[in-house]
Amino acid sequence: MTKEKLLAFFSEEERSGERKINRIRLAFLAVFFLNELFNYHALGVVEYRLHVRSLWTMLAWGLYGAAAWYAVNRAGFYERWLKYVSAAADALFLTLVIVLVEGNNGPLVPLYFVLIAGCSLRYSGKALFASAGLSALGYAAVWRTSFGNPNLAPISHYAAVIYMLILALAGVLAGYAVRKMRGLVLKFAESMVRRELAETALSRYVSHQVARKILDSPEGGTAMGEGRRTKAAILISDIRGFTPMSEAMDAGALVKLLNLYFGRMVDVVFRHDGTLDKFVGDALIVVFNDPFEQPDAEKRAVACAAEMQREIAAFNALQAAAGARTLGVGIGVHSGPVVAGNVGSQSRMDYTVMGDTVNFASRLQGKAPAGAVFVSAAVREATANDFAYKGLGRMEFKGCSEPAEVFELQAAG
Repeated sequence: MTKEKLLAFFSEEERSGERKINRIRLAFLAVFFLNELFNYHALGVVEYRLHVRSLWTMLAWGLYGAAAWYAVNRAGFYERWLKYVSAAADALFLTLVIVLVEGNNGPLVPLYFVLIAGCSLRYSGKALFASAGLSALGYAAVWRTSFGNPNLAPISHYAAVIYMLILALAGVLAGYAVRKMRGLVLKFAESMVRRELAETALSRYVSHQVARKILDSPEGGTAMGEGRRTKAAILISDIRGFTPMSEAMDAGALVKLLNLYFGRMVDVVFRHDGTLDKFVGDALIVVFNDPFEQPDAEKRAVACAAEMQREIAAFNALQAAAGARTLGVGIGVHSGPVVAGNVGSQSRMDYTVMGDTVNFASRLQGKAPAGAVFVSAAVREATANDFAYKGLGRMEFKGCSEPAEVFELQAAG
């Protein structure tokens, strides 16, 4: 579909180029006509019979130019075959002018090259090849008519052949340049489309700004796909009392409520350049320091958690004013080693993080009541100068051989 759009773009450019050529043709003929009048009436350097021939030929050419201008520029008519008709008409009229004014060795002959160069405005290699071929044929007619006319010095076979070969070569080179230009535009556009698709895919996990940063990095979009061991700050939030609430609510209303809630939460996450791992039912898992390095990952995670609680408070105020359900959310933040990367099958891959750090962050948020943010000792140590915490002592956690220290972020909401 992308290629079709690009071809349609070039088709429109051909139409636009034809409009430009129509305007240039009329301007050229106007100057040509005035120059002919000046040469005949003011300078007297043109014979009467040649002057009349020139005027009638230019009049016919001008009538064609006016008709083409009206059809394409005013009436909006355009078919792709029209560019070949116009190229043929211009080559024909230029040949007639040169032959009728007996100017086979005069300054008009190089105008064949102008016709070829002007044809490049159509952005069509085929049209350029046609223009070059028609110009070469036109010059062949000029060459042929140079014999048998006592007023003309015949053009030698060698000179005529060389000139026609040069015309053909000019068309080939110009056509090649246009085709290369079209190819470069196609490649650039396809590259931009692929980048846009990659950015859209990455935006499932990170903000658009972060997605662009990932794509601009030396690793490009592969940064999230490769499995790696790294240190990360993990934020996990969960709605309190969600199961009984979901059982009592209409399915449509429940999904709408979750979408409103998650929409606000994801905006907060992206504002802090967090990476969205996944939604697990009513839970949200966010990663910091992956897929690219964030030296202040713990600080970002805690600041994000605090803003999430403030956003939930604002959300609940609107819900309460509308007589709708409110939500209570507990958040846990922990940092440590994780394994990160895309996991799944060939048909479906999803970014995720794994390891004890993620498991402990999950259990930590399970201890946090609604409106609270609980952090581990590792997070508290990394952010002690940035946030105030209340020590909650050592708590038992499933899967941990020893109790672990827990701290609560002060004034989180």
